[in-house]
Amino acid sequence: MRRFSLVFFPLFALFLLSGCSTTTNMVSGPSVDPTLSLSQKMEYYDIPKVSITYPTVYHDGNEWRDRVIELISSAEDYVIISSFLASSSVELEELYDTIIQKAEEGVDIYFIVDGTGAFDMTETRFHLIPLKFLRDSGVHLLEYNPISAGRIISGTKILFRDHRKFLIVDGKNLALGGMNLNYISIGATDQHLQRDTMFEFASPRLCEIMLDSFVTWWNAESWEEVRREDFSVDHTFGLDAPHYEAWYADQYPLTKKLSGFFGSLLNEAEHSVKVLPFLPFFDQYLLDAFSSPAKRGVSVQMIIPFDSRVSNRKGIEYMAKDLLTMGIDLRIENEGEETQRLLHEKLMIIDDRYVVFGSSNMNYRSFTLAYEVSLVVDSPELAKQMSEHFQDIYENSVPITEEQADEWRTLDSWPRYAFGVIGG
Repeated sequence: MRRFSLVFFPLFALFLLSGCSTTTNMVSGPSVDPTLSLSQKMEYYDIPKVSITYPTVYHDGNEWRDRVIELISSAEDYVIISSFLASSSVELEELYDTIIQKAEEGVDIYFIVDGTGAFDMTETRFHLIPLKFLRDSGVHLLEYNPISAGRIISGTKILFRDHRKFLIVDGKNLALGGMNLNYISIGATDQHLQRDTMFEFASPRLCEIMLDSFVTWWNAESWEEVRREDFSVDHTFGLDAPHYEAWYADQYPLTKKLSGFFGSLLNEAEHSVKVLPFLPFFDQYLLDAFSSPAKRGVSVQMIIPFDSRVSNRKGIEYMAKDLLTMGIDLRIENEGEETQRLLHEKLMIIDDRYVVFGSSNMNYRSFTLAYEVSLVVDSPELAKQMSEHFQDIYENSVPITEEQADEWRTLDSWPRYAFGVIGG
């Protein structure tokens, strides 16, 4: 079976890349049109402009867990949670007990998890309590695209996943980013706790947009129907705080939003691009899109997270030679006590002005085969804060040399790279 997978999936990946790629507009169409403003490009790709308050940024999963408990405890009407991987454990009992308590009090709680969650192969598998027990307390739990015979014969849909991580509470508090609600994201207290980031802010307009999408999506995927009018939005929440322009990309599988979103932003860059690209399994269009700013003289810095999982590491290392040819400052984290905690963050900073964050990995699968959420905020203040965070990681990394890239570029690593293109 292992040998079959290493042969079949890379070939299937090549079929996808050659036959139905939706990443072409990373390097073509409106995203690279110099006569269009960023707003015009975003409008073309149906990516709405919103205003948001300055985000509170959480880099520690345990702190975010405590904040989620606080937010859910304060809920009076409804809570919507989307988490790619979610499960309880001894360390997360308080969180899930809080969810149960609020549901029993009459708060409508909608909880979306991806069907691959039961097959979590991280350290979480030793601390995994599936969430089916939530239904006993009235939580509206939906498992997207579960592994089943029906999924296996569903064609390309077998590859679709719901990779979103967001939280909406009472049409007031919003949060999105990269943290799941499982042991390694918000439960562990040792080296197994991943390094990641969540952003919490207020935005009545974005609440409306996300609720519109949620209701449509839920009614398509669930036997249980919900009504949009049952989800109110508090238009006064955060009104007195300073607001910043942002654009929100709500990606559906086999659409072109994320490739247009990221392609437009990379073509906007004038002097700097800083990237933390978790699982960067690039197809040729992604490679070309990142090489374009470097060719224009833009400083491009990319830090590859150290990953102790051999399969992922070999696949990413295979790409190092391609990445180096971009003329970018390509680095990899030092292997050490701190970097053994996997860096799961997805972040891009452009021109010390635009900050991009959300659930999307920087790869073909996230751009093509997944539900994802990404937000870009126009804020020099936030860019400065996140650049300092980026610099801390940069200082604990080393340049990848051409000699290393040549050494890593082996035929044995290619199947892992090709598998990562559709499985990353």
